[in-house]
Amino acid sequence: MAPSAPRPLPSVPVPASDQGPARRHWTGLTIAVAWELARAVSRVRPALLAAAREHAAWRIPEAAGLAETEAIATMATKEFLARRSSAYRRWQADPDLDVLPDPRWRQAVVETATPLHEAVFRLHYGDGVPLEELPSRLKVDLSWLRPAREAVRELVKVIVAEDGVTTEGWEPARLDRLVTRVALAAADRCPGPGGLATESGRAHGESCPRCGRALRLIREGVLSPGDLFAPDGPVPPANSVLTLVHLHPDSRKHSRALVRALPAAVRVADDQFVYAHDDAADAALRELAESGTPPRSQLRIARGSVPGRIVDGVVLGRAFESLHDAVQLLPWGEVRGVEPLPDPLPEPPSAARWWAVAGLVGSLALGAAVLAAQTVAPGPAWAVEASRGAAGVVFVADEAAFVDVVAVAPAHGEVVFHSTSAADKAVLATMDGRYRLPVDGRPILIIAAGVPMGDTADVVAAARDIDDVRVRLRSRYPEAGIVIVR
Repeated sequence: MAPSAPRPLPSVPVPASDQGPARRHWTGLTIAVAWELARAVSRVRPALLAAAREHAAWRIPEAAGLAETEAIATMATKEFLARRSSAYRRWQADPDLDVLPDPRWRQAVVETATPLHEAVFRLHYGDGVPLEELPSRLKVDLSWLRPAREAVRELVKVIVAEDGVTTEGWEPARLDRLVTRVALAAADRCPGPGGLATESGRAHGESCPRCGRALRLIREGVLSPGDLFAPDGPVPPANSVLTLVHLHPDSRKHSRALVRALPAAVRVADDQFVYAHDDAADAALRELAESGTPPRSQLRIARGSVPGRIVDGVVLGRAFESLHDAVQLLPWGEVRGVEPLPDPLPEPPSAARWWAVAGLVGSLALGAAVLAAQTVAPGPAWAVEASRGAAGVVFVADEAAFVDVVAVAPAHGEVVFHSTSAADKAVLATMDGRYRLPVDGRPILIIAAGVPMGDTADVVAAARDIDDVRVRLRSRYPEAGIVIVR
C-alpha cells in the first residue's frame, strides 16, 4: 500500500483570497504547537501560543501538506522555545520530512501490537512520556519496557518497509522520530473545531491522535475551540523592517555600551543584536561610533524587510537567518540599509599643550632641520593581529591582503600557509571577520602584504631563527605587516 497524499481539513474556513499553507492547515498547526508548549511550560498563555504559532507559520513551505505542516510545526515550536532562552541557531530541517506517515501505518501497529507494546507506542511515542515515567503509570517494571520499545521500533520498520520505506542502518534517534510521526499519523477527515464538542467528535477523538490531543488541550484550558479557527488577517503576517548589528570579536569590550544604547534590541549572539526600526537606536549607534565605543571599523550593520518580527523579546520567523546572511557579506565598517556611521571625533585639545607652545617653538625649528636631513622610511601599510588558542593560531588581516604563515623552530622551519591570491585565505575564515589555522607549538610568524610573496620559503630556509625571518622579510617587503606568535 502506498502512502496517501494528505488532503486539507474540510472543516476549517479558508477565505478564497488566502490559501497559504498555515491557513490551509490551521487546526493541525495550532494543535501541534499547543501540544509542544504544554509539554514545556507550566502555563500556556494566549500570547505565548500566538507567538509560537506565528513563528511556526513562517517555517511552513508553500506546498506543504497537512502531515508535513504538523511535523514542521513541532520542530519550529522547539526552536521558538530555544529562542526564548536566547539560543539562536540556523534552522536545520529534518532530512526525513519526505517520509510522511500514512495513517494506515499507525492502524497496522495498533492492530498488531500487544497491550504492552501499544501502551509504549501511544504513551512514549504518541504523548512523549519518558520511558522512565511509564513504570508507575503502567505498573510494569522498566526492564520490561526497554525491550517493548525495541519491539515497537522493529514493528514500525517492518510496516513501513512494506510501502518501500527502508530504515536499514538508521540510528535509534532517527528511527524514534519516524516512530513518533507514525504514532501521531492522522487522516484529514476530522470533524473540525465546531464538531469536537459533539458526541461524535469525542468518539472520533478516541481513535484520532490529532483530535484526541485537541480535546485534551481544551479540557486542560490550553486551547479553546475558537483557537482552531483561522484568523481573518494574513498568515503569517507581512514582513517587518529589522536591523542586525554585528560587533567585531576584538571589540567585545564594547558590548555593554551597545546593550545600553539598544535597550529594546534582542541579543541573538554574544556579538549580534537585532532591533526593530527605531530612530533613537540609530542615533545612539552614531553617538557610539563618534566616541569610538566602538568605532565604525568594528561594526557592520544590515537592515531590511525580512520574513519575521520581534515579539516579547523573541525574533520570530526567518528574520534572523536573513539578516545574518546579509551582514556576513559586508566588510567591517560597512552598512546596508542604514545611514553610514561617522568616524570617531578627534580628541579635544589639552590645556597643557598651550603652556608648552613657547618651549616647543625652538625644538620644532631644530627638529625640522634634522628631519630635512633624514629620509624617513615608510611604516607598514598592511595591518595584522594574531593570537594563539587551543584550536591553533587566530589572526585578523585585511580582506585584500596576501597572507603567508611561517612556523620556525631550531630543527625545522616551513611555510604552513601561502597565498597566491588575496582570496586564498577564505578557506581559513571563521565567518566572524577572523581566520584560524591549526598549528603545532612552534613559534608562528604571519605576514600580510599587498603583493604575493613568492620567496617566503627561500627566506625560511636561509634564516637562523624566527627573528631572522622577520628581519629578512621586513627588508624585502617594507610595507607588509608582520607579527610573531610564540
